[in-house]
Amino acid sequence: MGCYLADLLIQRGHRITMIERSPSVLAQLRHEQPSVKIVTGSGTDPDVLESSGIRQIDAVAALTGADETNLVVASLARYAFHVRRTLARVNDPANAWMFTAEQGVDIILNQADLLARRIADDLV
Repeated sequence: MGCYLADLLIQRGHRITMIERSPSVLAQLRHEQPSVKIVTGSGTDPDVLESSGIRQIDAVAALTGADETNLVVASLARYAFHVRRTLARVNDPANAWMFTAEQGVDIILNQADLLARRIADDLV
């Protein structure tokens, strides 16, 4: 999802920074996204966020496969670094209740809910 979003945003003229901790994914990202700044580490680490340039950005999208990581990234971005806009991916719909503005999340991307509603709408 991160690479696809990066491609869309680059096409629209945005500069992108991605944070990744997996060595195999890092190698793939560097190959597939040569124009993207890639920072090694975890987005839940304030030092990694600082080194990524978070104080100079307008928005953060937390798109990992772990809800707790996405919530922490969005919360840190909002409250520790005062990022103007945050988006977080919800992987398990049972966790969606935690993703609130009070927790630092502006936009919630609940994939299961979006897909299920789309499928239900298309079936009717």
